[in-house]
Amino acid sequence: MQNTTLYLYEFNTTHFTLIDENAGYYISEQKQNPIKKIVISNPFKELSRRNVELLLVDNLWDISDEIQQTSLNWSMCRMGFAQQRDSFSEKRR
Repeated sequence: MQNTTLYLYEFNTTHFTLIDENAGYYISEQKQNPIKKIVISNPFKELSRRNVELLLVDNLWDISDEIQQTSLNWSMCRMGFAQQRDSFSEKRR
């Protein structure tokens, strides 16, 4: 993350509709053009500035398993991009 540049695009919210409140997903059925582009050259610093707590973990599978047993609203929609559970277990040995 330290060597990553992120681009944050801001859009006019008029034509967006919330489709998943838990995950915060909005869609627009109309073509949208950004009204602003923000370059974030230091993601860690920007997250801190926005009072975001960042938790670094070695294994997303443990969190995924645990959170499903709670009453929290949660989304693990990107787990398809995580290392496979079997691959991770073998690296720990």
